Amino acid sequence: MIRHPDGSEAPPLPETRFAELDAGALGLEHGRMSFMEAGEGPEAVLLMHGIGSNATGWRFVLPALARRARVIAWNAPGYWLSADFAAEAPAATDYARAAVALLDALGIGRAHVVGSSFGSMVGAVMAAEHPARVGRLALLGASRGQRWKPEAERARMLAMRAESVAEGGMALARKRWANLVAPGTPEAVAEWVRGSLAATHAKGLMRSARASDATDTLDFAPRIRAPTLVLVGAEDRVNPPEVSRALADAIPGAVLAVQPGVGHQAKLEAPADTVARLERHLF
Repeated sequence: MIRHPDGSEAPPLPETRFAELDAGALGLEHGRMSFMEAGEGPEAVLLMHGIGSNATGWRFVLPALARRARVIAWNAPGYWLSADFAAEAPAATDYARAAVALLDALGIGRAHVVGSSFGSMVGAVMAAEHPARVGRLALLGASRGQRWKPEAERARMLAMRAESVAEGGMALARKRWANLVAPGTPEAVAEWVRGSLAATHAKGLMRSARASDATDTLDFAPRIRAPTLVLVGAEDRVNPPEVSRALADAIPGAVLAVQPGVGHQAKLEAPADTVARLERHLF
């Protein structure tokens, strides 16, 4: 049993499972989608990780929510053991279609969706494009994507992504982990963040980075009808609180909540508070 400094406990992670999707229809190199699963019940929750992360980042949230529902933590195309997209620059809508296809493969008609960072962008697109498949929506460290930024900043961001992963996942973990958490984060939390980053494949990361570069989530936000919680850490340096405020303002009826002293990795930095907020919103 893993114990968090805030008192949260988590059992060992579930084993990685696989679903076979229609690679041709989804534009994947092959049809394997990997995920972790826990819990059961009439309600389902889909957890969607950020760039450079994977299902292991939900090690506290997944078992906690599994007390109330069937919970699926996906590994997006190109992450962990999921197939990459064949195209070098897939769209955010392509990731959303892959998520719907995973729900189809698992026999899930509708799920509550919880997305972190890049996963929040995909979750928002999914809620707008496939409204019948999303019950309630929670966006953590919410991303607008990059298209709204000046061209030079977008180019800098893509170059930074490529440089950070050029030497592989271990180098990515060493170089980037501190940017994702608040100053003074305990070493145990830092190790969980580094562990997720270390598993990242360069090709998968860059495909998701290009999808983010071509997307502004505000284009989709007005069409979201799912009850939405936008949750952001006050110390988030990746997607600062003003990004979440803009999204919450654009999504009809959305509620914005700010977590004091938390950076970009709320699910690992402050799992007890994050789980409590998610439970109140989802159930």
